[in-house]
Amino acid sequence: MNTETIGFIGAGNMAEAIIKGIDGSGLVPAANIGVCDISPQRLEHFAALGHQTFSDAGDCSKFAQYLFLSVKPQQIDDVLDALSSQVHDDMVVVSIAAGITAPYIRQRLGRPQLQVIPVMPNTPLLIGEGAVAIGRGPQTAPQALQFVGDIFAASGKVWYIDEDKLNEIIPANGSSPAFIYFYTKLFCDCLHQQYGIDREMAKEMFCQTLIGSAKMMLAPGADIDDLIAKVCSKGGTTIAGIDGFVEKGMPQAVEHGIKACVDRAYELGKK
Repeated sequence: MNTETIGFIGAGNMAEAIIKGIDGSGLVPAANIGVCDISPQRLEHFAALGHQTFSDAGDCSKFAQYLFLSVKPQQIDDVLDALSSQVHDDMVVVSIAAGITAPYIRQRLGRPQLQVIPVMPNTPLLIGEGAVAIGRGPQTAPQALQFVGDIFAASGKVWYIDEDKLNEIIPANGSSPAFIYFYTKLFCDCLHQQYGIDREMAKEMFCQTLIGSAKMMLAPGADIDDLIAKVCSKGGTTIAGIDGFVEKGMPQAVEHGIKACVDRAYELGKK
């Protein structure tokens, strides 16, 4: 068990998922985790789990060797301003705010040498099935990067990526759960409204197919084009459906959605 202290500024669902993973893995003792939030109810919840709680962000930052900024991008400036006189170069700041860059955090805090690790998690972290991209930058020590990786590995799988590509990876993991939910909803709505299929049955069948298809795509040596071809018999129903999607511009719609997602990340980010 490690002796590092970990603090969280913001105690929403994502922070709770990360903390739940740490607790389950035994990475650090419960008392080595500190939580700061504006909600007394949230602080009571974490205190009951054996964690330290703080109503002041500065006090939480004094406690933590690894400080997680688990707030929305729109709140990041207020949080950084509150922390500017408290952080020091011996700590590591971890941000899960989409679009917010490590250089911006350093600049806002007035700490050009501070180790900042930007991370893009996703909501399946809540059930231990997260897909997490961790930004790798020139100012981050390998041991710090590994420890943050260990934290997220307790709730999912981790990939390391150059920090200047984190915005581009958002469609693949951060936003893709909602894209998948949206795609599923379109299918279920159509099957129910136009063909009279029970909506719940359609959802369960479609989701089970997603699970099975994902496992086939992840199998060693699997090729997505080959998997598509194996389902698309000549003149059959599947190829007719794919042709219909292409005819109505599905490839272009996907490209447009991905671009809009990445563009918005840069709009939210501070350069």
